[in-house]
Amino acid sequence: VRQHLRLDPISCTVRNLWESSSSSMSVANTDTYEFSDSEFIYQTRPWVDKEASQLSRFDIELQKRWNKAMSLGVFRYGIDHIVTRVIPGPKRYIGQLNTLRATERRKPQEISSVNQPFNDKAFSFSWVKSEEILFNLQNVTTSKKSITDDGVSRETNGTDVQSPHCGQNGNSHDLSSSLGDAIHSQSSTDGEVKPERHTLIVNVSPMEFGHCLLVPQIDSHRPQVLTQTSIRVAIETMLLSKHRGIRMGFNSLCAFASVNHLHFHLYYLEQELIVDYFPVHHLGGRYFEFTGLPCPGFALQLYGTTVSEMARQTHRISSYFHENDIAHNIFLCRGSVFSEERNSMLTTIRLFIWPRKKFIGQKSADEFNVACIELGGHLPIKEVEGYYKLTETDVDAIIADACLPPEQYKDIRDHVIKMGLEEADKLQRNL
Repeated sequence: VRQHLRLDPISCTVRNLWESSSSSMSVANTDTYEFSDSEFIYQTRPWVDKEASQLSRFDIELQKRWNKAMSLGVFRYGIDHIVTRVIPGPKRYIGQLNTLRATERRKPQEISSVNQPFNDKAFSFSWVKSEEILFNLQNVTTSKKSITDDGVSRETNGTDVQSPHCGQNGNSHDLSSSLGDAIHSQSSTDGEVKPERHTLIVNVSPMEFGHCLLVPQIDSHRPQVLTQTSIRVAIETMLLSKHRGIRMGFNSLCAFASVNHLHFHLYYLEQELIVDYFPVHHLGGRYFEFTGLPCPGFALQLYGTTVSEMARQTHRISSYFHENDIAHNIFLCRGSVFSEERNSMLTTIRLFIWPRKKFIGQKSADEFNVACIELGGHLPIKEVEGYYKLTETDVDAIIADACLPPEQYKDIRDHVIKMGLEEADKLQRNL
């Protein structure tokens, strides 16, 4: 039986501190967690270090509020019933039995296309109850400048975030991306820059401890299509945590996104996953290939580059997928730098993006769906029999069924290699 950590209030920059659950908060007047680039944590302890994961100011505030929401009955169920086992085999899949999530979660929306537009009449995260909202996130460094989703800064008084050891390959050269020209910071009527709201909301059908939803640009009512800003916000949120087991995932439409409103899943897991350490193969530029699981995909790392550059390079791939109607999943984690051994003390943010078969309403596997979490090696299992009987071979077969045909994946891979070589060539010419 797991015990939730109950934390005392701390001194931090959170405006309009959380009131009782009876308050009529909305996203517009929710508390705001303010931070600056100086708060980013680039390295965490590797899993070989057996000491408990450390917590940052952000972790403490998030967990305090998440625990309070649990104590107030905001969730549809608790998480004490969840049991965990490592499925034997070299991949060491983490299986978790969570029958209540399978039966109590909100019914997924009907999704028929990767390009399905936002529907104002359907459920969105703007509709959630006030007590489900944890806080908004505001980077006071980037809010000092106006940033568009093409990555271009409209002012010069802001800074970008550089990962440690950012050498020539980490120089930032912003290029126009193929999607979006919405302004990251919107001007208010008095001429001041009004930051967009990026909101953390509890997932009322939790998969694990701390499970919440990061909803970037919440007021823009965007469909479940990645923007460069949303990817940057996701990476920044990961950097606010000191916990080596923090995880974040994104499911595109037709890849098990259940709500067509731009969002990421965020949660904590106290077990190491294969994506935390498995080697990758260099393709070109800053693009790598991950083949540790039956579904191959692409990988990037923050090490040696900047947050903005990593977001832009990821967005190039996701934009290509979106434009070509390719379903995809993304998973972010803490792990070893790509060139390092599994137990290296040199860690970074790893990001994986998988093209995959579309899922449009057909029956999925009885044991688990194949979405971002599962492609990361973490398996929330729906039913008791599967939890105890699943072998690594069984899991491999279920995941392999989500793969694209080899010839289609090869075409995508060739395009990613081409993009990577273009990036490397542009970087070389700009030196």
